[in-house]
Amino acid sequence: MATLNATKWGRLAMTGQSTHAAARDSATANSVSVDPTFSSAAAIQYKKQAGRSGNVYNLYRSYYYFNTTGITGNVTDSSLNIRGVSAETAAVIIIPSTAFGGDGSADIVANDYDNITFDTSYGASNAWDDGANNELEFVDKDNAEGAANAAIRDQNYFICAVIEYGHDWRNVDPGSAVTLQAGINYAVAAYLDYTEATSGYANDIMGVATANIGKVINVATANIGKVIGV
Repeated sequence: MATLNATKWGRLAMTGQSTHAAARDSATANSVSVDPTFSSAAAIQYKKQAGRSGNVYNLYRSYYYFNTTGITGNVTDSSLNIRGVSAETAAVIIIPSTAFGGDGSADIVANDYDNITFDTSYGASNAWDDGANNELEFVDKDNAEGAANAAIRDQNYFICAVIEYGHDWRNVDPGSAVTLQAGINYAVAAYLDYTEATSGYANDIMGVATANIGKVINVATANIGKVIGV
């Protein structure tokens, strides 16, 4: 197994909104924390509370950028690891993001709040532990062509967001007041944990994907540079 620490990270929030939609679907955040090193119970949060003139909604999301230029082999057995603290009432989910300039060229900004994709290509719902490392395993973590594994291998960066599952990701107004939180100690680096296969011949052979090829005429792919000159 190998590990890779996050290069950049951030927390974005949209707070003080009068409707679920205004908080969840805003194009921008009204609170930005760039590479925070504090601990926060509201690192990931969905909150609905009663105010003097009606309901008030607060949402917090956490974002991570990893420089993966050094990863070239097939990736398997992968997970995102985040140190929990303070609160564990929220279930969370990892989703794709295009924050940080889309490629890590910029720090997180308010407009990155909506630079996410609400799907399950990276992860499923996970419970949270506020006093330990949270190992969030990627969907298809043992499949080199799983969405997260392929992104880690094929791009020079991997970007994701971790958000509250039950109401933020599912887009469900809870009806009554609720506070769901997953606390993070940002001073402890979040990291990817993964297994990387030795890279070798990286082209399909007779319609068979390279990820499914272990040997060519009994020679391990890690030792093959070309096949018949290709």
